[in-house]
Amino acid sequence: MIEFSEKVCCSEVKVKVGRGVLGELDSIKGRKCVVHPKSLPLEVKGDLDITLEDGERGKDISNALSIVDKLLDAGFTRGDSLVAVGGGTVMDVAGFSASIFMRGLNLVNVPTTLLGMVDAGIGGKTGVNYGNAKNMIGTFYQPSLILDDLSFLDTLPEEELRRGLAEVIKYALVLDKELYDFLSLNSGAILRKDNDALERVISSSVKDKLAVVSEDERETKGIRIVLNFGHTIGHAIEAGSNFQVPHGLAISAGMVCEAKMAEELGYAEEGVVEDVLWLLHLFRLPISVEQLNSRVEVEKALSAMVKDKKRRGEEILMPFPTRIGNWRAVKIPLETLEGLAKQCLSNGGGP
Repeated sequence: MIEFSEKVCCSEVKVKVGRGVLGELDSIKGRKCVVHPKSLPLEVKGDLDITLEDGERGKDISNALSIVDKLLDAGFTRGDSLVAVGGGTVMDVAGFSASIFMRGLNLVNVPTTLLGMVDAGIGGKTGVNYGNAKNMIGTFYQPSLILDDLSFLDTLPEEELRRGLAEVIKYALVLDKELYDFLSLNSGAILRKDNDALERVISSSVKDKLAVVSEDERETKGIRIVLNFGHTIGHAIEAGSNFQVPHGLAISAGMVCEAKMAEELGYAEEGVVEDVLWLLHLFRLPISVEQLNSRVEVEKALSAMVKDKKRRGEEILMPFPTRIGNWRAVKIPLETLEGLAKQCLSNGGGP
């Protein structure tokens, strides 16, 4: 088991990674409310058990308020804990409920997928849907404890594992040269779900993201933008495919496009694109739109891209890799980005 902690704003986030760390819930003081998806029956002991619908239906604000009602009815206090066990939907909704209940209930995140362990369960962003507006209402609220139990990954299909690894590779490319080297030398062990290899990959990813979040929790300093590498084009690909392309695969192809943009515009050192392609190839992740096996409507993708939340006027702020483990925030004129993105999405490769 690997244990560490990071100070984020005025909160200390403790993290435990390893097989069997779910047992750490027994040592938490006070009462526990466990929130999990209906599709995931659990034997986690809690004083209150709440299930959520999977997917977007579960993210409606009414579900978050229902959790608050149940906490009140059960007599929970600020000394108790809300335990979110599941994927992004559960952690978004449960985190939001914890943040507004008595102005802050102890929150414990227990991600059950690799993507959740290295991304969704970290960073403190919560959000619920309001009417037709996705993630319209939310807060920044840090969990006091994150438990990444490897036993949840035993039944995770390799395809799902590789999708989560796309986010791991993102950290390696722009933040962590040591992680890049480890991934390069241990792809077989990681894909076999070797315990030691997974502990190293997950703990390094969590440390990388927490370090960024601790510097720029609320995205006001232009540092947290680095976590969006591959996502400007990746999100466009998702939209252009009518969300038929899974997130991790879209981000994989997006990272290739954005690395090629960085090189063409003179921000990336020579060889960076080849390093990106090689690592993604090792983990059998797509390196082009053609490899996504889904139709991507270019105009629809471009339309979604120009509405990106990082847009400021006629520019979009993007994190570009300069060399492996390093990055730079760059303001790209919208016209330039549209031209490069269209070329990338149309020919299946990149600029």
